[in-house]
Amino acid sequence: MPRSRVPEAPEMARWIATQLQPAGQEGRAALLLSSWEEAFPDAPRPLEALKAEYLGWRAAAWALEQGSRVAPGEVESLVRGQRVRAGNSQERQLWRSRIVHLQPHGIFVRLPSRVPAWVLREGVRAGHLPTLLAPDQGEAPTPPSSPPPLMVALANKPGILIDRATRGAGGWNDVTLLYQEGQGDLSLNYFEENAGPEHLRQQLMTLDPRTSDVWRLLTAKALENDRDDLFAPITVRPEELARALGLKPHPKGGMRQKDLLHCTQSLFHLERLWLIMPDAKDPEEATRERVLAVMKRGRGRRVDGQVIPSSWTVVLGEWARYFPKRYAPIFRSLVELPANSATNLWAKQVGTEVTYWLRETAEDTSAVRSITVQTLLTRASLLPDVMDMRQNKNLNRAIERFEATLDLLRSLGVHDGWTYDPVSTQALDRQQGRPAFFETWLASQVVLKVPDVLLSALVEMTERNTPT
Repeated sequence: MPRSRVPEAPEMARWIATQLQPAGQEGRAALLLSSWEEAFPDAPRPLEALKAEYLGWRAAAWALEQGSRVAPGEVESLVRGQRVRAGNSQERQLWRSRIVHLQPHGIFVRLPSRVPAWVLREGVRAGHLPTLLAPDQGEAPTPPSSPPPLMVALANKPGILIDRATRGAGGWNDVTLLYQEGQGDLSLNYFEENAGPEHLRQQLMTLDPRTSDVWRLLTAKALENDRDDLFAPITVRPEELARALGLKPHPKGGMRQKDLLHCTQSLFHLERLWLIMPDAKDPEEATRERVLAVMKRGRGRRVDGQVIPSSWTVVLGEWARYFPKRYAPIFRSLVELPANSATNLWAKQVGTEVTYWLRETAEDTSAVRSITVQTLLTRASLLPDVMDMRQNKNLNRAIERFEATLDLLRSLGVHDGWTYDPVSTQALDRQQGRPAFFETWLASQVVLKVPDVLLSALVEMTERNTPT
């Protein structure tokens, strides 16, 4: 343990972020800066988990500052030609020369002859230093593996329609309780048997982006074992969903009751959705099917006057058989992003639509892609919000929020950088302060650099046409 005091939690989180960013972990850094408590959804004591991560990075920083960097050629010369016997690993061979691999930075350093015990202990515990350095023990526990950054979402026509419809009540007709995009042939109805229109209208008004997150989690769970069977029943628990959404656990363990209520409400929303499809032979006729069917609910308990089932067993409706199977890779960081600010809400919707758009145009394998501001806002269901801001003379706020959203998406790993293309930049400069500036901005091309992990996933999904 270092002798200097351990700082307060926000200071620890900020310092860790300064170490994560150069190490290529911008998404983790952004999460810690946004809300450090939500960065440890599975830890019963988030403060202790934060302290452990802080000490681990302090140990790595000590090794980097006090040690001297070793060139790869020197490492190769030390191990070349030496036979590795049992109990005499390459790490041990290098340690004879005080050389260790500093994992987060991907480099070799030579440590000084005297190294504080806390550096060895915390560095090994965090996985930054090799286990052979653990003081007074043979091996340090293996750090838990992180979940993959991408999960699979259903990205066919009705799947995306359901995703967009469940982001909020804004796009719904509050009289007919229908959701439809433009002149599309598919629509959704918010309906529950034995419930009056006014009650359903009140429930519909409580829709928020967490419901679309739950929808994506349900389809991802159905596909998590590379199954091509969308109709296998899946069982989820509200507590499991709350953890997957990155919600903050209760200090005494488990998830907070308000979050369990929130996840339960999202499941009820999805249960009330009916997909309406026109009949191919008779356009005047239509088929109505549940988006998902609830096969079973676990024993419930009452929280704040509402019954929360302990589990839900659900299956997608028969409608999923009628449409081509298509999947898209969605970043977990988007689903886990707290819905606690306008920029975060925009990031969830814009980021999701970026991946849907890239999936739809997966035949284009170029790493640099462009899309207009208006197209991106329209797809993300945010253009009405922008129009309202303009009407209220808050256009600058809309542009600032849009650009802050793209910056946040970079820190979450959704893209590797963005800019307006040169022609758009020149046009914006010419129209600055003029009435035509707004339309010029909407028509501007946003250039995005697609990260390798997303390109690889898109290529694999396109080639296999099955979930990965």
